[in-house]
Amino acid sequence: MMTPMHPRWAEFCLRLEGQEGCNFRKEDGKTKWDCGGGRDQSKARRILSSMGFLDGEIADTLDYFAEHGGYCDCEILFNLDADEENHEVAP
Repeated sequence: MMTPMHPRWAEFCLRLEGQEGCNFRKEDGKTKWDCGGGRDQSKARRILSSMGFLDGEIADTLDYFAEHGGYCDCEILFNLDADEENHEVAP
């Protein structure tokens, strides 16, 4: 399961904030991004799948994200990644 303690968390976050994910960018001096909102975790699901996670692991991960305020793709970054420095990386 992917959590902020997973050794590949930084890779996951970089991909989710990049072009294959929410595509955070500056436009006209403002930060913009693409997210379906609500409970749309489709970008995270796709990235986790391409990282080799199995369907059951992905389902558990997305449930974990929602339980910790990551209801949609951008909220995963805003609400879980913001606390990354408070987590220890698993060996």
